Amino acid sequence: MTPETGGAGAGPAHSRACPPQPGEEPAAAPGASDPSTSAPEGTRAEPARSPADDPATSPAPFVERRRPGRGLRTAIFVSILAGIAVLAFGIGLVLFNSLLMPQFIHQGGEVRVPDLANLSEAQAEEALRAAGLRLSHAGERFDPAVPRGLVLQQDPPAQTLVRSGRRVLVVVSLGEEFSSVPTLFGASLRGARILIERAGLTVGGITRAPSEDVGDGLVAGTDPPAESVLPRESPVGLLVSTGSASESFVMPMLLGRDLAMVRRQLEADGFRIVAPEGAGSRGLVILQSPAPGVRVDRSTVIALTGNGRSLP
Repeated sequence: MTPETGGAGAGPAHSRACPPQPGEEPAAAPGASDPSTSAPEGTRAEPARSPADDPATSPAPFVERRRPGRGLRTAIFVSILAGIAVLAFGIGLVLFNSLLMPQFIHQGGEVRVPDLANLSEAQAEEALRAAGLRLSHAGERFDPAVPRGLVLQQDPPAQTLVRSGRRVLVVVSLGEEFSSVPTLFGASLRGARILIERAGLTVGGITRAPSEDVGDGLVAGTDPPAESVLPRESPVGLLVSTGSASESFVMPMLLGRDLAMVRRQLEADGFRIVAPEGAGSRGLVILQSPAPGVRVDRSTVIALTGNGRSLP
């Protein structure tokens, strides 16, 4: 039984438009008029505009967008390359300093420093020249163990391996150091000690004795004498005065001797002789004062008495 068309019970299949088959033109929508027939005569028909031609309803143009992590990856890659370059430069610099530079520095060869001990400065210079080295004078120093003018010290030491052409510093000995004994006459004992130590000498023995030239406690002389040249640390003896003192004598036995002759001898020695007037002033000595054995000096008055008899 065939359904009726346009009836009230028409199904949905009749309300859908079938898609156009290949080679066929699409059917016009219901209610749409043909432009060639609907346009008034004498007017130009405008082509139908599709929704895509309307700017308000047309979709936005396609824009290519980059992923947000692409720039970060590029920066990290550049940083890694820079780090590798710096590391390579550092390794190259270390290799250059450790391998290539020593070859340039030591291209003249290496030699051993000769022993310059007990050589004069001229001999040391000749020995260094033969080894391809040079001498530099570094100073002088006193040393009693090394004679004057000989090499006392060298730097670098003997047998040290150095590059050719290097300078070797030498210190030359001045030998044993000497000092002059200062003039100490009239100085106090304390002042004499200070002056002797400043001169590089030492105080030796101290002798005390009377002196008519300087007062008590002052230096009357030295041993060796002043301005004597001595090695350093040599001792200097001091003679210290105990003050003035008169020379003393022991009174001899004068009894029985000719008074006139004894008187002339004692007066010649600086003694003062007295005798009584008259007969007591001649003959043999029968009395004397001071008595024999008594200690006297030239200030002592000696009294003699004779027996008054004339000698044959």
